[in-house]
Amino acid sequence: MNGVNWAKNEVTDDVFEFKGSKERTRSNSNESVPSRKRSKPNNKKDCEKQSKPEKKVIEIETDPDVLQRRQKQIDYGKNTVGYEMYTQKVPFDQRTKGDPKTPDKYCKYSRRSWDMLIKMWRKSLHKYDIEECGIKEERIKKEEEDSDED
Repeated sequence: MNGVNWAKNEVTDDVFEFKGSKERTRSNSNESVPSRKRSKPNNKKDCEKQSKPEKKVIEIETDPDVLQRRQKQIDYGKNTVGYEMYTQKVPFDQRTKGDPKTPDKYCKYSRRSWDMLIKMWRKSLHKYDIEECGIKEERIKKEEEDSDED
């Protein structure tokens, strides 16, 4: 066994002792086993480090080309029927966390992250398009009926 001297203890057959500079015991009996729980922090600094993760500092986008491109994408989204219906149906003070929220163009995002935010925002605005499409279909049917009568 790699030069390790193991000896069987005479008290029980399932307890072994390591004969060397350090002693190690292993048993199936109900002896007290040291707990593996973390000890409580000694001071406030240790407590704060463990309980609160550090907050990321929000960086601000300063590149005028990026800001211009982002504003253009926001303008496209706000120029839709869905956005118009959304602003009419849900007043600003009654909006909830689940409602579409225009992405912040001043917050620093990678190109892919920004494009994904815009994509999700535009898709969430389409919920409000459906109602408008139903109104359009009714108008088209009425216009067809009116033209048939002539």
